[in-house]
This record gives sequence, C-alpha cells and structure tokens, in this order.
Amino acid sequence: MASRRSDSGGGFAVVFVLLLIVGVVIQYFWWIAGAGALVGLFFVGRAVARGVQERRELAEEREYELKRRADRQHRWMLAGDPRAIYGAEGAAAMRDVAPTPSLPGEDDDAAQEPVATMAATADELAALGHDQPQGWEWALFASILVQRRTPLLPRLRDSELGFTPASTTRVHSGPELGRTLLGLIDELLSTTGQLESFMAAPAFMAAMRDGADGSPADAEAVTHVAHRVMDYHERFLTLSERCRGLSASSEYTDVIADCARLLDIPLQSYREFIDELVGVVQSLPQVLQHATGTVYMGAVVLDINMDEQLKSRFFKRLEAISKS
Repeated sequence: MASRRSDSGGGFAVVFVLLLIVGVVIQYFWWIAGAGALVGLFFVGRAVARGVQERRELAEEREYELKRRADRQHRWMLAGDPRAIYGAEGAAAMRDVAPTPSLPGEDDDAAQEPVATMAATADELAALGHDQPQGWEWALFASILVQRRTPLLPRLRDSELGFTPASTTRVHSGPELGRTLLGLIDELLSTTGQLESFMAAPAFMAAMRDGADGSPADAEAVTHVAHRVMDYHERFLTLSERCRGLSASSEYTDVIADCARLLDIPLQSYREFIDELVGVVQSLPQVLQHATGTVYMGAVVLDINMDEQLKSRFFKRLEAISKS
C-alpha cells in the first residue's frame, strides 16, 4: 500500500502544480513551455527506464525458469527417467507403448551400498537417522515434510478451492474490510521474509551437510529444520483460512476471493517444492547405483512468486473499497 499512497500523493502534486500554472501562464508563457518540455522529457525518460527495468526483470525470470527446468531435466536424465527425453506427457504415452527397460546391473542388489528411501512412519524416520544410508539427510528431510503435510491435505484442498466455511467472521464496512485484508497481506509478506531468512541462514544448509572434520550430518538437526520449514507452512495455511473465514457485503466478494488466491500462492509453492524433493529422493537408488564421486542433482527451490496481475488487481480494488 505504500506505493499506492505515493501514487496518490503524486496525483495531488500534479494537480497543485497545474493550478499554480494557470495563474501565471500569460506572463511566463515561454518559460512554462520550456519547463513543460523538460517535465515531459523527464516523465518520458522515467517511463522508458521503467519499461527497460520491467523487460530486464522479465528476462531474469525467464532465465531463472529455464534453469529450473534444466535442473529438473538433468535429474530425470540421471535417473533414467523417460521424461528427460519425451517430457511428462510423452513419457506417459511411451509407457503405454513399451515398458521402461532395466539398466545393466539394476537387478543385482548384493554389491550395492544401501540407498535411502522415503520414510512413511516414525520408526522408519528413526531408522534413517540411525542407519544413515546414502542420501539419508534428504530422505529424512523430505519424509518429515510429507508426514507433516499429509494430515493437512483436506485443509490444503479447501485453500486451493477457495472454500468458504459455514461459520465466518462478519465485516461490516469497506474500510474495515480493507484494513483486515491489508493486515493479512502484510502478515503474508512478513512470514515470507522470515522463511527466506531462515532458509538462507548458514546453519540451515550446515544441518544438511557433513561436518568440516568429516563427521556425518546430525539427524536431530535435519529433523529440527524440517519441522521448522513446515511450521511456516502451517502459518501460511492459517492465513488462508482467516481470509476465507471473512464475510462481507456481496459487493466485496471479489476482493476477498482475490486475497484468498494470493494467500494460497505460498501453499502452491510448498506443494511443488515438496513433490519435486520427493522425486529427487525416489530417484536416488537409480542414480547412485551407477554413479561415482559427487553427483550434481540440480537445485530444488522453494520459490514463492506472487502473480503480478492478481496482485495489481487486488490492490486497486482494495484502495477503492478503503475509500467507500
């Protein structure tokens, strides 16, 4: 809303300057004409600069998305996944035509060092931390994320659907609703920033790696950071539920729905992140049995990226109802 307030202030300043110019236009016509040309050039230059910046940001987003796709395709290739060649839909069609062939040595488990797999129970989680097979850190981390998410699936589906519960909190005016929705979005941005700082902390990645002295990663540390990541997930879900639990005059249904869509974006990002991480863990047996040395599996990113068109529409509507 800060940008909206500055936009409003800019509009008032323009009107004020124009009113002053009307009073002195005859006496200082040529000076004003020159100043007007300079002002015009200034605004044109600022618009051009803004356009260049927007194109640069769009190019960076495209490059980032291409890198994510390349990393995903690289992981598929390492695992012998037909999606690396045919894509997701093409691979599904190929499986109907011909089964995936076995790789050499794939059926020979005797000489293979154990590789971690997803854990479905508390006992299996404990076994991962105790036995520590290859890739156990990521299997433990991903398994905790999945186990924490599973009981939340009905609530997550409600968020994705934009479901409004029967019992709601009534908001009686546009300005009151505007303050409430703005507060929810502010909490969203604050929580996103906290999550980003948490996952960027050196201690976060240190928990997933062997120590500098060669000591193995700490299972308790991995467990701790995984639970904290999902604590943020539940905060996002609670925000979504608080928004969908609001009711107001029917003329405000659209802005509440848009707010709910914005608040569901982090939950969608979590879903993609967890599913992709699970895919990495599930591919480890195929990858590691034929690998030597360090294997680069690409980056798996929790990317919470707001829909700019949805955000713009929401804030314009929010500004309008706040004045009603």
